[in-house]
Amino acid sequence: MGFSYHKPTRSFCPVCEALMNSDTAAPLIDTCDGRASSANGYPFHDWYHFVLGYTPTFPEYMLSREQITSKDVVLDPFVGSGTTQLVCKLKGIASYGLDANDFMVFAASQKLNWTIDSSRIPAYRDQVLERYRQQTQTVPWDDKEALAAKADENRPAALDRRYLSDKPLVKINCLKRAIQETPMPEEFRDLFLFAVSAILVPVSNVKYGPGFGIGRKKEDADVLQLFSQKLERMTADLSALSPEQRNTFSKTILGDSRRLSEYIAPESVSLMITSPPYPGDHEYTKHSKLELIFNGYATDLSSFRTIKKRMIRGSTTNIYRQDHDRQAVEGIPEIKEVTDEIEARLAHDGATSGFEKLYTKLVWEYFGGMAYTLEESLKVLRPGGKIALLISDSHAFKMVHIKTAELLKKVGEQVGFVHPEIILWQMKNSTSHKYQLRENILILQKK
Repeated sequence: MGFSYHKPTRSFCPVCEALMNSDTAAPLIDTCDGRASSANGYPFHDWYHFVLGYTPTFPEYMLSREQITSKDVVLDPFVGSGTTQLVCKLKGIASYGLDANDFMVFAASQKLNWTIDSSRIPAYRDQVLERYRQQTQTVPWDDKEALAAKADENRPAALDRRYLSDKPLVKINCLKRAIQETPMPEEFRDLFLFAVSAILVPVSNVKYGPGFGIGRKKEDADVLQLFSQKLERMTADLSALSPEQRNTFSKTILGDSRRLSEYIAPESVSLMITSPPYPGDHEYTKHSKLELIFNGYATDLSSFRTIKKRMIRGSTTNIYRQDHDRQAVEGIPEIKEVTDEIEARLAHDGATSGFEKLYTKLVWEYFGGMAYTLEESLKVLRPGGKIALLISDSHAFKMVHIKTAELLKKVGEQVGFVHPEIILWQMKNSTSHKYQLRENILILQKK
């Protein structure tokens, strides 16, 4: 199974060529420094690796630029695995986070739970490992057929057999059962289960590039070593905290950013820092598919659909007949120019696949959904407050260049934001064409 991007039918982009020839602005950071926080070994951030995450340098930059202090409140309406909230909490700044993905809310909440007594982790770990050893003594490790039957006993119905080989699956299930059966306070049990979730991809056959795919089959994996190493890092990071950091307020909420004011008090937020989805045809539930399944958040297609319907439409796989967010932006001609160009290229290429027919609808629904999110952002921001969006350009649809930040600037102005500013953050390499795409910070201010 290949990675889930659609190979472009063209290799030339006149917009990229023009930008290369005329734009002399230097990015604020070097491309190689803009990786996900969890890929660079930052404390707390690397408890769980999310391939679509971003570097903590971005929220750090915005907090410094806007002179945010402990008297302020920060909000990330697309919090993912918690990068913005972690940066805030480490600096003693109160924060809220919102995400549509159940597992991401769980992950961020675990990474931000700093009241847990880390000195008690080793004792509970040892009890779990002893139970694990007892459970695995009777497992038929050398009998392939018997091992496969053992794996199938507890294989989640939604788990594709290609994703995880039999031996790692049996080990993971035994470890999960050992955690569930070991007497311990719930906050420790949740932390341990999160540690298991954090090693699912490393022991699986799943690969990201950044699209979702299946890599080389792993017949076995050292589940216990990875689990123990994860707990060691968690213990070390928690032990290094100051009392002020431990007591800084943070709350992560499951919800839809298009209904933001239902979760956050009006005019309570000084600054919003976020990296929303962009129209790049990334299906965000795929990037946490194993974790959603193993934690029971998604057990069938219907439960995955429930999660995806809470999301901004960023992929052709989460477009639905009843979607109507486009009505919020139908008056913006620049978006129509993009969709018209996509339609022209589809017609030229004779494109008839189901996904290709959804390209223009996706673009309209994406920007419409972001319009509703920005309207809601105005409600929760204080007068003079700002939202900063880290957002990339896209070539996902017939190689039509989508200047995401420029179009979201138009959307923001339409809903009532003022003083827009676009700052080049970094240049991003693509896995599917020769051009580097701009990742910009779009800053909008409430009057």
